[in-house]
Amino acid sequence: MATDDAGSVDGADVPEEGGPGDTLNAEESTDSDELLNDDGDVVVDPPEGWSGADKFGMTAREEREGEPLDARLAAEEPDVTEGSATTGVPDDGVGRAHRGQIDGAPEDGDSLFQVVDE
Repeated sequence: MATDDAGSVDGADVPEEGGPGDTLNAEESTDSDELLNDDGDVVVDPPEGWSGADKFGMTAREEREGEPLDARLAAEEPDVTEGSATTGVPDDGVGRAHRGQIDGAPEDGDSLFQVVDE
């Protein structure tokens, strides 16, 4: 009666590639990272410009309740009328042709640096 040793593997029964040395163990055979499959376990990175809830209405509770009237009135800004509107360009008496000029003309005024003649 011949005894079969369950632990021994005959080399003729195993092909050169994919043999017992190339098989994965139980943990690796089900690891999605090892299998490189797309099964939805991708990690989501937080946004670059993360910001906290710093204004009213950014939480679900605040959206349900609504902003109080006092807070809404405090956030109001007055309307701009034609009399109070500014153009953003200072009226310094300089003509339009000279507005973009940097320096080097007599109308620029005194120099910032003292000039010494030697």
